[in-house]
Amino acid sequence: MKSKISLGLWALGNSEGFHNPMTAREAKDIIKDAYKKGIRSFDSAFSYGTDNLLYSALKEIGIKTSDVEIFEKIMPYQSFRKKAEASLRALKTEKAEAIIIHWPRREEELFAVLKEAEKMVAEGKFNALGISNFPASLTKKISSSFEITYDEYFFSPTYAPASPKGVKNLKYGIFSFGSLLKDEKEEDRRKDLFYYSEDAFPLFLQLKQTIRRIAEERGSTPRDVLLSFALYDNPYRVIIGSRRKEQIDLLSNIISMEEKDYSAIIEKSRALSHYMKGDNIFNHDWRAL
Repeated sequence: MKSKISLGLWALGNSEGFHNPMTAREAKDIIKDAYKKGIRSFDSAFSYGTDNLLYSALKEIGIKTSDVEIFEKIMPYQSFRKKAEASLRALKTEKAEAIIIHWPRREEELFAVLKEAEKMVAEGKFNALGISNFPASLTKKISSSFEITYDEYFFSPTYAPASPKGVKNLKYGIFSFGSLLKDEKEEDRRKDLFYYSEDAFPLFLQLKQTIRRIAEERGSTPRDVLLSFALYDNPYRVIIGSRRKEQIDLLSNIISMEEKDYSAIIEKSRALSHYMKGDNIFNHDWRAL
């Protein structure tokens, strides 16, 4: 792999209304530009509607989907296998790197889907099994019963967990929904960060100031510090979403971060973590689904 970065395709697909629609041509051009910049890893999902886009974009530059690394996420419903096989057909490949359970559900349903995913790995349709957006407690529990190779989870200076030992970590969301990159305003609503109690906001501002200080000392930008922070401990991949060519260009702006810089950010992150409302960043009540 030429890059530790994996292009996240969420923002290029239908995205369940989170982003304004973009044309297939615009989306494919983003994928092609990422490939030209050295990115050989892609994070797709049946629910994104991006598998056809990825295949088509790579075909236009003469690349097969089997020649790149693809993480394919599927929601754990009864239609799990059907959707996974539909994704492979859309990608025009017989095998992808990993089938990743996209959000957990009630344990009895989840375990059934994990067993089905293991069968698909054994059948040679995927190289490995992974999970995405699982709370730490559930990750630990299922890791004792299933061979989990990849753990995809939200990661930023506001929340910096670690994967279980022996599991390859896939970090995404490193820019913390952009909130670390915005200037404070009098009507600032970030104090209502939905995954923290309101007492956390002063610590959030301290974290922001620490990142700005490091950027100034390095003659760089806060965005570059966030990217370099995510890459500092040598993760398997850092997943970055993009909707503009200019954003792809920024992914090469990796600065040399020192241990003291990394430690300063981690210290602020751990202080924030005491104010979390739940056991994962989205306060997602997976037990109630």
